[in-house]
Amino acid sequence: MINELKHICEINENFDLKNYNTLKLDSKCKCIVFPSNEDELIQVLKLLKNEKHFVMGNASNIVLPRFYDGYIIKLSKFKEFNNENDIVYAQSGVMINKLATTISNMGYSGLDPFTGIPGTIGGCIYGNAGCFGSSMSEVLIDARVYDGKDIITLKNEDFKFNYRYSMLKENKNFVILSSRFKVEKGNVDVIKQLILERTNKRVSTQDLKNPSNGSMFRNPENASAGKLIDDLGLKGYSVGGAMVSNIHANFIVNKSNATQEDIIELVKYIKSKVKEKYNIDLVLEQEIIK
Repeated sequence: MINELKHICEINENFDLKNYNTLKLDSKCKCIVFPSNEDELIQVLKLLKNEKHFVMGNASNIVLPRFYDGYIIKLSKFKEFNNENDIVYAQSGVMINKLATTISNMGYSGLDPFTGIPGTIGGCIYGNAGCFGSSMSEVLIDARVYDGKDIITLKNEDFKFNYRYSMLKENKNFVILSSRFKVEKGNVDVIKQLILERTNKRVSTQDLKNPSNGSMFRNPENASAGKLIDDLGLKGYSVGGAMVSNIHANFIVNKSNATQEDIIELVKYIKSKVKEKYNIDLVLEQEIIK
C-alpha cells in the first residue's frame, strides 16, 4: 500500500503530528498523505477505501491518539480561493481565518465573523463551525463533494445543518473538495472595526496562550457549557497534563505533555459533575480519534 501511494503523491511514514494539531499532543501516524489536486486525492481515497484512514484539516477540533495506526490524508495543498461577483470560491484546505481576513479586507461582509477560527474550510463545513452568533450554514451556497464514487454538488440544505452539525458527520466517505460562499459588498472600515472588536473580545475571554481546541463541549439548550463548568469551580482542575482553562472553563488546555487519555478522563469527570449537579448531559464538540 505504501509503495502504491508513493506513485500517486507525497507521503511520509511514521509522521510526527505534534505541530499538526492545535492541542500540541505528542502523536504520530503510520502514514500521512499530501495529495496536490483532486485527481490525486480521488486516487488515494479509492486506494484506501478498505483501509483505516481519515481526512484531516487543521486538527483544531479533534483529539489525536499517541499513535494512529492508519493513514491520514492532509489537504494542505488545496489552498486556492477567489471572489467573483460576490461569490467566494475556496478549496477545502484553505484556512478559514485567511479566507475571511482576505475577503473582509477587500470590503466584503459575510465571512468576517470567522476571522480567528483556526480551522480549514472543509473542517468548518463538516462541523458547521461558528462564533459570535454566526455559523457556516448561513453563508455556504454549495460544495463539490466526492461521495466515494462520484464528484457531486451538494446545496446548503443537503448538508442538513444544525448546531455544530452537518450530515457529513454521519457520512464519513464524503470528502469536500471545494465550496462557494455568498458575501456582500460593504464598508471596509466598518467591517475591520467589527473584526477588531471581536478579536479584542476573543483575547479577553478565551485562553489563547495555552494549546487547546477551543470549546470542548457544545452549549446545551438555553445554557452555556462554560458557565456550568465554571460555576462548579472546575477552572484549574487537571488530569495528568490536561487542565480546565483558568480563563475559559469550556477550554481544556495542554498544560504539560497531555495525552489523549488525560483529556478523555478530564472530559468524563466534567461530564459527571455537570450531570450530578444540573442533570445535563454535556455533548462533546470535539471528535476523539481512535
